[in-house]
Amino acid sequence: MHISLVFFLFLAGSAFFAGLIDTIAGGGGLISLPAILAAGLPPSLALGTNKFQATCGVAMATWRFARKGHFKFRESWIGILSCVIGASIGTLTVLSIHQKWLTKALPILLFAILMYTLFSPRISSNDTPQRLKPILFFILFGLLL
Repeated sequence: MHISLVFFLFLAGSAFFAGLIDTIAGGGGLISLPAILAAGLPPSLALGTNKFQATCGVAMATWRFARKGHFKFRESWIGILSCVIGASIGTLTVLSIHQKWLTKALPILLFAILMYTLFSPRISSNDTPQRLKPILFFILFGLLL
């Protein structure tokens, strides 16, 4: 696969910007995944590449936040384990879907996620009452993410 220098710089720039967005607010995949798909990778490989990139970025951000005392591993290990289990199930699911269907479904799903992100109620910095116990939150959202 040959990629021109201009397209390589486009991919590198989108990866940098996606990583920045992921660290601050999440959702960098809405930037990097379309760029990776534009490079011509099959959808399952594009998803895997995107997820590997995001995992490296999250690992670095987590390490930096932990060094500054903003993250405590002992309180979050069950969520990390749930994310690993959920990611494994998601990977097996994507691999079981025919590439032709993924090629058609991914742009539609990405557009739907983008619209939801743009038009959903904004998250505020105001404290709200806790609705789930932390352990249940970590398991539930770890598996879903």
